[in-house]
Amino acid sequence: MRKAKKFFRSPGIFIRDYLNKKYPVIRNEIACSEDEEHVLIRHDLDMENQIKIDFPVDVVFTWVDGSDPRWRQQYDHYRNTVDATRLGRHAIDPARFSNHDELKYSLACVLEFLPWVRRVYIVTDQQRPPWLTESDRVRIIDHTVIIDRQYLPTFNSHVIEAHLHKIPDLAEHFIYFNDDVFVARPLPAGHFFRSNGIASLFMAKKSLTKMKSKGVDTPTLSASLRAVDILNNRFSVIVDNPLVHTYVPLRKSMFTEVWQHYQADISSFLPNRFRTNHDLNLPTFLVPWYSYMRGTAVPTRDICYYFNARSPAAAAHFKALEIAKQKGTLPHSFCANDFNSKLKPTIDYKYFLSSALKKYFEYGNNHA
Repeated sequence: MRKAKKFFRSPGIFIRDYLNKKYPVIRNEIACSEDEEHVLIRHDLDMENQIKIDFPVDVVFTWVDGSDPRWRQQYDHYRNTVDATRLGRHAIDPARFSNHDELKYSLACVLEFLPWVRRVYIVTDQQRPPWLTESDRVRIIDHTVIIDRQYLPTFNSHVIEAHLHKIPDLAEHFIYFNDDVFVARPLPAGHFFRSNGIASLFMAKKSLTKMKSKGVDTPTLSASLRAVDILNNRFSVIVDNPLVHTYVPLRKSMFTEVWQHYQADISSFLPNRFRTNHDLNLPTFLVPWYSYMRGTAVPTRDICYYFNARSPAAAAHFKALEIAKQKGTLPHSFCANDFNSKLKPTIDYKYFLSSALKKYFEYGNNHA
């Protein structure tokens, strides 16, 4: 009777609530409905805040400015000489190298929301953000410092990421960021590492097998499937879950161990100047899952809003973040990804993205 009264008095609200219950809004990669996110996060943070960390934790970013004339000249030279049939999907898409000043806001969020981080390293190719003032806490690391010159210049993120553990003075425990990943709220160190050093493994509720069966063909998926075979050969366990598109807690010793065991597999793709379907993704798949097999990582929850910055859905996600901030129900993180320039946005997405990040971050400064 109550439902009938609600239907006749407010049919629009009745239908909205019915649809929301049957088809809840899901903006994250762990299949958690929007209405339940804040409950899980509140209880997770209650526990994580009790974890006391007495070891240093660093953050590592990789960053490129595709508009830099020197970088562009090298990129054009090697793009015109590479065998296009060996390239992975979107490997030379300009969107992969576009700079929308995301790093400015992603770095600011780290400094504000993760004040316990010891040092931030930004890995670049002879570049420096014009707005950045380098300090002891924020350092620029050039590719030449960590990558053998025979593999440079490289435009392959998998190659660059494979060398992160070689950053001088890098802490044993560090968190890897792409510049399009943003911390959405204050988070304790216990969200990323346990006090005994075990790293968090932010596993997505997705299936690599299903992706492949649906015809997904990307260097990321191929790299993950190659890593699956490597792990299965050693541990007799088939991994079928990718990680959430967010930051990745890592241990330098596990990174080094992976290099020691699989140097031949890793060295085989280092000459690939652009991403191919024959690479390995070390920090975003192989090292975290290897760490899990070795007992130094454990599955943990991270609710991250992941969306394409060029898609119409971007506006809805930023609106949801704005509402969540007002209600105190923010996710852990969000990722405004940009990798496909052929996706034609209906708005000036660069201006929208910059404006949305500026609004979100300034609001965060005043109200976090």
